[in-house]
Amino acid sequence: MAERDSRFERLRLPSWRVLRVPMVLIVVFVVLTVTAWSTAANYLLVAREPESPVDTYLGYLEGGSARQVLAPLMVQNGVDRAQLLGNAVYRAAANRPQHHEFVGTRVTGDVARVAVDVRTGSGATVRREYTVHRVSAWGPFNDSWQLRDRDDAPVAVHLPAAVDALTVNGATVRPDPSFLTPTDPSDPAAPARTWRLEGLPGAYDVALPRDSYLLTSEHAPAVISMAAPREALAEVAYTASPRMWEAVERDVQDALARCRRAVHLDPGRCPVPRELARAASSAGSRGADGRTPAERLPEGVSDVRWELASRPSLLLEQDAKDPLTFHAVRFRAAKASVEWVQDGHRKKGTVEFGIEATARTTGQRLETDVHLRSTLGPRERSSRPS
Repeated sequence: MAERDSRFERLRLPSWRVLRVPMVLIVVFVVLTVTAWSTAANYLLVAREPESPVDTYLGYLEGGSARQVLAPLMVQNGVDRAQLLGNAVYRAAANRPQHHEFVGTRVTGDVARVAVDVRTGSGATVRREYTVHRVSAWGPFNDSWQLRDRDDAPVAVHLPAAVDALTVNGATVRPDPSFLTPTDPSDPAAPARTWRLEGLPGAYDVALPRDSYLLTSEHAPAVISMAAPREALAEVAYTASPRMWEAVERDVQDALARCRRAVHLDPGRCPVPRELARAASSAGSRGADGRTPAERLPEGVSDVRWELASRPSLLLEQDAKDPLTFHAVRFRAAKASVEWVQDGHRKKGTVEFGIEATARTTGQRLETDVHLRSTLGPRERSSRPS
């Protein structure tokens, strides 16, 4: 029993009087270590010199880091900002700052003016003066200098109509609908829109993606000057891209091929000679399939063979009211030869017709509508040989 009590005595925790001094020493050591680390961090990271925030800011511009410059500005209350783009757009901007050199600093109390020479991508040197403010904070080395103004300015891109995507300096960008406004505020129903994006000194080249169904007639440049940053304007115009032409041409060929391959020809979709059309229209009321006489062949007509003889080249023209819609220009009639058997006799005729094609796109999506019309337009009739 005495031996067990001896073991318990050895396992008993030391008293507070014994632990107090080591614990106080540990706490003091931790506090001093944290204070030393925070002081060193402040010494290294806080902008203690008036030139420091300017140096950091221009370093971001030279590295193409637009988001690091503009993102803090987006949270400022009471200031309307435009759409913020990725760093890839600004890195590809021509004529942006490439190098800077400080030439002088004047400090007046808590305000300093920092003069700096900035060399741009074009080789020109621009002298700028930035105002920085001293901000006092509690703690060692916590006083800092802050640059509150930036050389940002919006880029306004005038669009004939809103599209799914654009390219800015070669990078594909999807315009945010909240930054698209009517170009003419007095006519908000008009298709024209203005897209606004936040820019920094440099050149912005606006166009359409390569896979778009639309094509810009020419690239739209906008430049924000390093010497005097102000709003820049770019004007974009649309035309049909080769991809749209190919898609519409393919649908036209499909419509013609359906007539050529048809087992039961539909005169409502495939133009037929006047003799056969008159016979179809005089065939009476709707048939059992619900089609009108003009949509079906008359009784006694069979073995119809429809072959395209000639057709005009596809020429797309932009709609006068909707810049996203294009129509095939009906400047010359197409011609088809048709053979059929009627009441045991084989007959043959020709028919002239117009190809009516409409395409509407938002850039990435395309809707087409193709019809073969027996009724010729004025230009198609006037192009017929006399």
